[in-house]
Amino acid sequence: PAGAFSMGRDSGDEKPIHSVTLDAYYIDNYEVTNAAYKRCVDAGVCDPPKLSSSYTRDAYYGNPEFDEYPVIYVDWNMANAYCEWRGNRLPTEAEWEKAARGLDGRTYPWGDAFDGTKLNFCDKNCSFDWGDKSVDDGYADTSPVGSYESGKSPYGLYDMAGNVWEWVADWYDSSYYSNSPSSNPLGPSSGGYRVLRGGSWYNYVNSARASYRSRNGLASVSNLIGFRCSRSP
Repeated sequence: PAGAFSMGRDSGDEKPIHSVTLDAYYIDNYEVTNAAYKRCVDAGVCDPPKLSSSYTRDAYYGNPEFDEYPVIYVDWNMANAYCEWRGNRLPTEAEWEKAARGLDGRTYPWGDAFDGTKLNFCDKNCSFDWGDKSVDDGYADTSPVGSYESGKSPYGLYDMAGNVWEWVADWYDSSYYSNSPSSNPLGPSSGGYRVLRGGSWYNYVNSARASYRSRNGLASVSNLIGFRCSRSP
């Protein structure tokens, strides 16, 4: 729904906390899946992912076993093209954050206390040193979208923390919040990187925060990055 929310956090490139008012908008409940993206490829509009594997799986995209897992190895332009094919667009950074945290300024989509059972992040299944070995979220790689019912955001969105990073519409600027418009901000007019939100199966607790900002080059692809779409009414 339309209205204001508190965006940001008092540290790093997430500061200052500031009030943002948004018009009403729609946003996907789920990250775009392999099966959904393949329909655009089959229609001759979208390019297939740059690789068809994932971190632990040789056959991922195009394999029916992983149809309901998030599509990966898509760059920003590929994600944008898919959303436009659907008559949608990528969400703005502000839209993404409001959908993730709601109106009460919560730290994570489900509340203020971290809970490793509510998302797919780097846990005991993760082979990297920074994994939280006290938690078993069930996956060493991507998970089916919507797997964590208790991790939903206040608006009912799944995987706003963990699973895969998500492309949003905005260019990245570390100081943008200091002078961004208070109503329907669209991000800087240009830049060298696009914003990523939400963390992934590879990352640890810090990146799961709803206000956390990351970035990547426009043409970059990764087994950690997917997206979801948005649209105006």
